[in-house]
Amino acid sequence: MSDFDTVRFPVRVSMDARGGPRFKTSVVTMASGAESRIREWELERGEWNVSFHAKTPREWTPMLSFFRAIAAGQSNTFRFKDWLDYTCEPGEGFFVSVPGSPAQVQMVKRYTYGGQTYDRFITKPISGKVITDASGLDYSTGLADSGSTWYGEFDCHCRLNTDVMQAQIIDKSQARGFIVGWDDIEIVEVIHERS
Repeated sequence: MSDFDTVRFPVRVSMDARGGPRFKTSVVTMASGAESRIREWELERGEWNVSFHAKTPREWTPMLSFFRAIAAGQSNTFRFKDWLDYTCEPGEGFFVSVPGSPAQVQMVKRYTYGGQTYDRFITKPISGKVITDASGLDYSTGLADSGSTWYGEFDCHCRLNTDVMQAQIIDKSQARGFIVGWDDIEIVEVIHERS
């Protein structure tokens, strides 16, 4: 499988994305109304839905090319900017040990609410937009040879959640050409996968 580490989903399109982190929980409700909850995923997975309306055929061509040459449906991964959560402030970014790889450490962003914390793995830091004390930082995985803190910007490691482009001409009367629309483009984060 190819991983296009330097290729981003078009940022003008991702700016209007709806979505964010998702967990998976099984909820069983008893006859009495009492319930039992089982958290099936320890880590979140981001999920987004975006729509794209090109005003001219020229604006449509890059999206068509991205789908064919980069994403190839669900086959390939790419970088995705989640405009609601793409920065890590000083004091939020750390490196943690990697199970099975004591020689390397992984970037995480720590979320804190009250006395509770949650560490999110950051696998797509943005080169030139990260300040860190790490050595040997790999910008395609977020792994480093050593390090303790970082801050800056990051992308999400994602893929499309469809093999079929569902685009259509939504307005043929425009003086500059037709308007193309592709609604409900599902994008999911890929976790536990190394480049």
